[in-house]
Amino acid sequence: MELGELELAVLQAVRSLGEASTGSIHREVRKRRNVAYTSVTTTLYRLVDKDLVQMRRESEKKVFYSVKDGKAYDTVVSTMIGRMVDTFGPAAISYILENPGNLTQEEIAELRRVIAKAKAKEDRDGRSG
Repeated sequence: MELGELELAVLQAVRSLGEASTGSIHREVRKRRNVAYTSVTTTLYRLVDKDLVQMRRESEKKVFYSVKDGKAYDTVVSTMIGRMVDTFGPAAISYILENPGNLTQEEIAELRRVIAKAKAKEDRDGRSG
């Protein structure tokens, strides 16, 4: 599953805000790019359809969105990271480790463990083939 630039921007806004209204999400996205309210609304519906964002209605007019972790979310992350690694090789992972953004020390440590496990599997598979 691929995500476009606006979908990524809206998803990032939802992640940073937690649960938020369409208006709050629009204001957050507008901090980085000029985009219409209707475009953000349409994008939110697409992200709901892709099972990446969940929607909760409080009344006829009040709708709140939040990130929906799960299989679809894991699939998108896996696809995007896989494409980066396929395109840029080890430089992609090095970049993430050197520029962790908002990752906690625990998340960085977990990423290093996953990389070490994958490398060990690759070494093992390479020797047995």
